[in-house]
Amino acid sequence: MPLPLLPVSRRAVLGAAVAAVPLAGGCADEAPARSAAAHAQLPVLLGAIAAEQRLVGLYEAAGGGDLTPALTAHVGAALAHHREHLAALRRLYVPGSGRRAEEGGAMPVPVTQQVPAGRAELVRALREAEAGAARARLAEVARTSPGLAQVLASIGACEAGHAAVLAAEAPA
Repeated sequence: MPLPLLPVSRRAVLGAAVAAVPLAGGCADEAPARSAAAHAQLPVLLGAIAAEQRLVGLYEAAGGGDLTPALTAHVGAALAHHREHLAALRRLYVPGSGRRAEEGGAMPVPVTQQVPAGRAELVRALREAEAGAARARLAEVARTSPGLAQVLASIGACEAGHAAVLAAEAPA
């Protein structure tokens, strides 16, 4: 008899995946190959952090736009999801590990986002941003360790879902 599937929240999946990712350690007895692999992932991690910061900024700016009640609810939910993604990715970054150029740079700084004024243009901008982010996460999965790949795949799936909702909600 198969076991019933239990509902699992996105937060639980991301939390478990984050806990399983040994991205950048600082132990002196750590094997050089593992340390080098962790540092090679830094550019991918920092790129994903920067992308989530852009999405958070975009959704924050979109919140004050001319939206239908359904779109307002989606914008609020998507903003909450992207904040969770950003927090999960930031937990993987070890402060100080990316300050040297060969390790991929420093933590990205958020920038203010501008959004189009019209509803159709705003929805299109959000949809394109989500679809582009989903494609980027998919590409990053192939360039990183299995643990970080799981986190990126989860985030990319969520972004693809947001893009699909926005495509269905596009104003006529």
